[in-house]
Amino acid sequence: MTVFSCYIRWDVSPEIFSVGQLSVRYYGLLMVVAFLTASFVFYRILKHEGESLFLLPVTANAVFLGTLIGARLGECLFYFPEYYLKNPLEIIFPFRNGEYTGIGGLSSHGAAFAILAFLFFTAKNIKKPAFWLIDRVCVTIPPAAFFIRLGNLMNSEILGTETSVPWGFIFERRGEDFPRHPVQLYEAFCYLIVFFVIWKFYRTKRHKVRQGTVSGLFLILIFFPRFILEIFKAPISEFDSYSFFSTGQYLSLFFVFAGIALLTFLSMEKRES
Repeated sequence: MTVFSCYIRWDVSPEIFSVGQLSVRYYGLLMVVAFLTASFVFYRILKHEGESLFLLPVTANAVFLGTLIGARLGECLFYFPEYYLKNPLEIIFPFRNGEYTGIGGLSSHGAAFAILAFLFFTAKNIKKPAFWLIDRVCVTIPPAAFFIRLGNLMNSEILGTETSVPWGFIFERRGEDFPRHPVQLYEAFCYLIVFFVIWKFYRTKRHKVRQGTVSGLFLILIFFPRFILEIFKAPISEFDSYSFFSTGQYLSLFFVFAGIALLTFLSMEKRES
């Protein structure tokens, strides 16, 4: 990585090292770091509240499966529905005639839907209120998302639009010679700020607010900035090229409105009680 004409020429290899056909990538490493960071935050929450540490592996499994299944399904069905409905096997096996199709990826919005579904099911199994569990998991997600976006940067993926700002990145490994907004970093640092805000709110206010408040706040704080930052992202699907809002913006708005609706409902319920 070198700086030239005020722009950052990004030519970092996504591989840390390789042995034969096996390669270890920064993205995979940062995904592991993200998972371990979220697990550590959840562990701290359980210890602080005197809850059983058995909840850690149970909840971690739910989040892992939700992320794995939801992120892949979301990418395929939200962004490339026409292609994957015709080629459903490639959702799981992105290969055709033994060759990688080149249409892959993961969707954080899809992961969000699936994680919520898995957590509702898990809460029922551990006999806890659903929002008791979801509130606490919401605290763990922003720092994990921070590391995942750093992984996207190391992969030179999730690209921003062309720009002339002096901190623009030229992604040389993609054969480009023009700068783009480093939206991966925009999102990463945004998620880090959200973590400190929501962690502080949880530690100081959870006893004074109703269950679900942290979840509603999380949805707004995560997805409203995401809605704004989608403006600086290059179109992913054909729909994004001609629609007023991008697919990511529509999905982000859904979660923002869900957060507002949840907080409004809890506020009304509190007034009536």
